[in-house]
Amino acid sequence: MAANPDFDDPITLWPQPDLGVLRNNRREPPVFPIEVCEREWSAWILQAAKAAACPVDYVMAPLIASVSALIGNARWAQATPGWAEPPHLWICDVGDSGDGKSPGSDGIMRHVLPEIERRMLRDFPDQLREWRTTCELSKAAEEKWKSDVRDAHKAGRAPPAPPSAMDCQEPQAPRLRQYDVTVERVASLLGTAAPKGLLICRDELVGWIDGMTAYNAAGRSFWVESYGGRPFRVERQKHPEPFVIPRFSVAVFGGTQPDKLALLMREADDGLLARMLWVWPSPIPFLLGRAPPGVDWAITALDRLRELSLQPGDPPQPIMVRLDDPAIPLIEAFGQKMQLQQKAAGGLLRSAYGKARGHALRLALNLEYLWWCGMDGMAPPPARISEKAFIAAACLVEEFFIPMAERVYGDAALPEADRLATIVARWILDKRLPEKKSAILNARALRRQSGLPGLRHAEKVKLALDALVDADWLMPAPVRSGGGSGRKRDDYIINPRLKGVSNAG
Repeated sequence: MAANPDFDDPITLWPQPDLGVLRNNRREPPVFPIEVCEREWSAWILQAAKAAACPVDYVMAPLIASVSALIGNARWAQATPGWAEPPHLWICDVGDSGDGKSPGSDGIMRHVLPEIERRMLRDFPDQLREWRTTCELSKAAEEKWKSDVRDAHKAGRAPPAPPSAMDCQEPQAPRLRQYDVTVERVASLLGTAAPKGLLICRDELVGWIDGMTAYNAAGRSFWVESYGGRPFRVERQKHPEPFVIPRFSVAVFGGTQPDKLALLMREADDGLLARMLWVWPSPIPFLLGRAPPGVDWAITALDRLRELSLQPGDPPQPIMVRLDDPAIPLIEAFGQKMQLQQKAAGGLLRSAYGKARGHALRLALNLEYLWWCGMDGMAPPPARISEKAFIAAACLVEEFFIPMAERVYGDAALPEADRLATIVARWILDKRLPEKKSAILNARALRRQSGLPGLRHAEKVKLALDALVDADWLMPAPVRSGGGSGRKRDDYIINPRLKGVSNAG
């Protein structure tokens, strides 16, 4: 893009550009009902958001995902004897670069969880030494048995019975977060280092979803099934006996940019994305926060969730936390309401409604334990999911997460030309348009130099630029006949009325 010394269009000759290109009728985001987090955590979220100069949504999302992983398989939510849900949630932040996704998650991901993970490792060195000692004793017993068998054979005696076998697979350090997300690796950790579950963290969730089938063609369908915390059998190359993970449960937290939403949703609707809770607030003015985000308080509170343990047994079992009796008719009515709305919805939103009642039950458990860990005192962990917690969770699903899904899916469902035009329109406004001369956009330079997603091929660039011509953002530059320094056929003049227009439209 550059000033053109030969063409100085009077601004009055240009029509008003259609600024709807910036939004493409995108649904406005709902306001996060911060009161569902109760007083202690609401105050912390507001403080952390102010410190990070970001919307409160970007603080809430990693907090709720982390809570679900810290509770893990220690507690499951139970609505009826035949319906139970693990607490694990999959949450995706959506926003442009600079909107505050990373700063919003730093309070939890960079400061709180590392300290909790350090505390998880306190007893591990002693456990490792004990395992090494036991393993060496087992090896010594096996060597002695082999020697006794040889001696018995020489003496014509019956050989002694072999010693009890020991699995000498080295234990792994306890952990909460995981970045290598191959099925085999995650399964291995769930079987040894993280029986309560894991929190998968990815800055770009498109990479996680694209990588599901990189080494295993059935990887995506596996992750769809894993959301329910079902058993998983792990075959080991160096061991003849497989081991079974009773509950394959993982929480997920990550982010993506609006421009990449279409990439996430290019596959057929197999239910994977309906399992995701979406968070996509509007950006806020950047204001430097002066107060710290209250890290020490959050560590102390969330560490109470880390200390929750599974019920002893072989294998250990989650403790079922039942929905209180007054909440039973509420969840039944909520489920019926979601069914009715599902019938009127289409596409991915239809699947999101189908998961709404399960999400509400999971969120109710997470909210109950979030409230508990943030309270002063030594109250025991909740033994029931209260009516209050379910009402808050149902409100969160119906008034926040479903509208967010509608915003995300609606944006991804736009025609390709409109999506690409929005990308280029925002890029144009990010550039400094010259004050006195017309600005020129060259299609070839846009494709080669801008690095914009989806615009690597000439036909895609043309789709976007044609749409912007229709929206009165651009005009094909006239091509001069004969020699000289006339314009190229892929030059476009930018509407001078766009000077001073912000990216917010």
